[in-house]
Amino acid sequence: MAMSEQSGRKGKLRFLFIQPDYPKPYVFFFPVYEPLHGLLFGALVKDLAETMVFDRRYDTDEELAKLMDSYQPDVVGITTHTAGEIFNVKRLLRIVKQSKRDAVTIVGGQHSSLLPEDLFDESVDLICIGPGEDTFREVVETIADGKRDFSKVAGLAVRAENVGGNGLVSATWDGLRYEFTEPRLPNSSAYFEWPRFDRTPLQKYSRKYMNYFEMRPTVYTITTSGCPYRCNFCSLWASARGTYRRRKPEDVVNDIVSQPQQFVHLTDDNTFHNADHALEIYSRLKAAGVKKKTLAYARTDTIVRRPDVLEKWKEIGLGALVVGMEAVSDKHLGSINKKTSVDTNMEAQRILDRLGIENWAHFVVLPEFEREDFREILAFIEKMRICYPIFVPLTAVPGTPLFFDLKERQQISTYDYGYCTLQYMMLKTKMPKREWYDELLNLYFKTCSMKTVWGLRSSPQFHWRPMLGRALIMGRCMKKLNAHIEKQLEHERTFNYDASQASLPPSMRREYKPVNYYNAPTLSAVEETIKKRRDAGVCTTAPVESAAI
Repeated sequence: MAMSEQSGRKGKLRFLFIQPDYPKPYVFFFPVYEPLHGLLFGALVKDLAETMVFDRRYDTDEELAKLMDSYQPDVVGITTHTAGEIFNVKRLLRIVKQSKRDAVTIVGGQHSSLLPEDLFDESVDLICIGPGEDTFREVVETIADGKRDFSKVAGLAVRAENVGGNGLVSATWDGLRYEFTEPRLPNSSAYFEWPRFDRTPLQKYSRKYMNYFEMRPTVYTITTSGCPYRCNFCSLWASARGTYRRRKPEDVVNDIVSQPQQFVHLTDDNTFHNADHALEIYSRLKAAGVKKKTLAYARTDTIVRRPDVLEKWKEIGLGALVVGMEAVSDKHLGSINKKTSVDTNMEAQRILDRLGIENWAHFVVLPEFEREDFREILAFIEKMRICYPIFVPLTAVPGTPLFFDLKERQQISTYDYGYCTLQYMMLKTKMPKREWYDELLNLYFKTCSMKTVWGLRSSPQFHWRPMLGRALIMGRCMKKLNAHIEKQLEHERTFNYDASQASLPPSMRREYKPVNYYNAPTLSAVEETIKKRRDAGVCTTAPVESAAI
């Protein structure tokens, strides 16, 4: 488990955070957020290391190589959110290792937490599994002490030449062996604290981070972490092990108040689930005299249950909500375990009309859809006068229970993770897939047409800037998507799984089974695995209580 020891330079360490680029051959549109992970981890170790951020979405491989030569970081961190990023992560870390072989590389994020084997590579020293705040701090402390033995740091997969007789669980894929340290469970407290961010490392890219539909500079932050619900298409609750935690209100307010941008994007999914928490943030923002246009997320049942909370937030700038309507029939809502109803969806839309808050309604487009199902979605949107609909093909996010279920039932039809961006249908469809896509494109063409935009101008939710921004951007993107669709269909026609699976990421191979603790979607399931490991003498982590919601 121990890597080679080195004393390092005197003084503070140097930490480089890399935000990977999207898999561009597959992505026709993706909102660009601030790399909050880099800011957070830099703040967590500011007493031990100086921080630099490299955003590959707006930079080049050549510039990364130059930065490595000049900055010479001791620690390089990188994140993986979507499955399609894993190939870019490996490419970027190989550049890192070519320049500085002894830099410690660590990969975190959703995909590495759910399927760490997919990140096994000679360029990857450490893989963070689960929440990374404490894990990363302990990794940097170890390096600062001049050590390279990470066997005592919980929540890691560590690249090793052999097990070394230390009793830790290990896995080998493609000739690379990693040892897994004790599991690190999510902190079970109701609140979590983040240190104040220093956004100085982002100055080079700061003008790039904006709401693209409104073309406004945007500050990004979160109010909660995880989710108490269990929608089967969602990876959030699985990667958070079923926990739901709240960030301290004063930290949220300080983050928003300290930034000059007049547009705020709260990127967590459940800002308003706990009404008392949301109201405390509101009270503090109001007392601070803050009124910035804010985009947040909400379930329809949350809107219906506590419209008074949204009414309060409207006073301080709440202008738009990403709303998970998901379906227009109770049957389809039930099939994705949404735990809501069409009546609730309709009432939520009426409430948002009354408040004048934009509803960026998201609808999950299912593989079993036939033409009539697409027609019903369009009819519902027209009936309820929804101005800003978004259509998301059902995606079995790798590492989730849905992914393993559909893989076992051989329902996956696209084996290229580059298409795993929530923009493509990677599953077998009931209709011929080309026709299925034509119906999806038609939903966008219909709802983005200038005729539709003009007809909705009397809606209480209508605002010219986001309305035209959506129509122009999504309208153009659909034309790009069409070209990508043809490439995907060609892949499905020509790909031979049996002949090619050895070249796929491990999780896509037939022999990969979800038998490890990091595949468990809930704390109780993780705790059961920990108990078995502890009984076998290979784990000492104590069980904890589930998080309060």
